[in-house]
Amino acid sequence: MWRFVLLLVLGVIASSNAGNYGQVRRQGNIAEVLSEGGFSTLLQLVERAGLAESAAEGGPFTIFAPTDEAFAALDPALRNFLLTDVEALTTALLYHVVPGSVVGSALEDDLELGSATGSVLKVNVVGSNPREVTVNGVRVQKADLTASNGVVHVIEKVLLPPKLTIVEALAGDGRFSTLVTAISLADLFETLDSGTVDSFLQDIPAIRKGLLRLVLPSRLYSRALLGKTFRSVSGEELSVFQDNYSRLRIRSSINTATIINTDATLFNGVVHAIDSVI
Repeated sequence: MWRFVLLLVLGVIASSNAGNYGQVRRQGNIAEVLSEGGFSTLLQLVERAGLAESAAEGGPFTIFAPTDEAFAALDPALRNFLLTDVEALTTALLYHVVPGSVVGSALEDDLELGSATGSVLKVNVVGSNPREVTVNGVRVQKADLTASNGVVHVIEKVLLPPKLTIVEALAGDGRFSTLVTAISLADLFETLDSGTVDSFLQDIPAIRKGLLRLVLPSRLYSRALLGKTFRSVSGEELSVFQDNYSRLRIRSSINTATIINTDATLFNGVVHAIDSVI
């Protein structure tokens, strides 16, 4: 009797497995995973840039995939530019791609990943429970959408590839004209600026020391700064905190400033604008 029951159970299991075996679902490629996840804008842009075949058959790749909402939040002028300039669009998309498969558990604090454009993506991890992962300061909303040719991590904003160095970016922004002149006088440019400056800018050693107080020897995005103390290139301790008005502030031994713009990604680092000298 027991032998009969055992054989009957084994027969049922075998029959069930045989039925399911033919229905085993093939793991989708990156393009299919993005389609199933509702990344319609990203897929349209991938198609427009001529990268659809790579997404389906290439790899393995790690994709930091912006949501449709992330693309909708882009400045309209920038969005239109990307739609009309295929080369710029291709560069922007490849900036979200890392060769190889980097799963969520491998995204560690201070990890630097080389994107398919050659530019670096900086990963930071804040906390442990919950664990918040960012790439170039942008939060990873969901990790590990696994594909047959890689892995997809969902991010909340579009990553913009750098076009300028820090010096070039500062020189092109009128808000930093005094800073640019000070850098020139301190011989931190390759060539010196010959413009006229006031007496404040005549003490070159003091200028150099003051400038180096503003520089941290690492690529640090705002989420990685908050609640920590760092030592600048000049040796000064700088601490970053959030005040009662939810403003991000930075404190040195001589002053406290508010960080008014964050996370400008450039070829050789990241810039945060502050409202006063520290």
